[in-house]
Amino acid sequence: MASLSGRTSIDPQSPALLKNFIRAALLKKYDVETIEQLNGKFKEMNKQGIFAIQDQKCNFDVEIGSDMLVDKERNGTECFVLWSGDSDFHDPVTDLLDSCKKVVLFATARVVSSELNELRSKGLFIFDIKKVKDFICWKREIVP
Repeated sequence: MASLSGRTSIDPQSPALLKNFIRAALLKKYDVETIEQLNGKFKEMNKQGIFAIQDQKCNFDVEIGSDMLVDKERNGTECFVLWSGDSDFHDPVTDLLDSCKKVVLFATARVVSSELNELRSKGLFIFDIKKVKDFICWKREIVP
């Protein structure tokens, strides 16, 4: 969460507050008028009682896991293929395996979370994606 700072003592021409929201490389490109305008917007927000902004985290893993469970409930899918070794998938993959669904995980072996690795004993099949090139390429096409 970045603070808008309720302080009124910030010089309208100062980029100090803006550094919390704008990358330094872009901020350097702004002229004084732009900095004053942006600081003015923050001041208006402060007057409205807004002193912080929380950046929303993208939750694609959660959405994918939820979609997998919805498909399981609809009983339309017997085998799930997942291209991630992220631990966020532990609970939905466990649920799928407990429901006798087949789950195949494609990931780089060194990047599979320990939580998912433990699910091998429940039937999770983990395929190291580095081996995919051996599977789909002619030997003469493989570049070391």
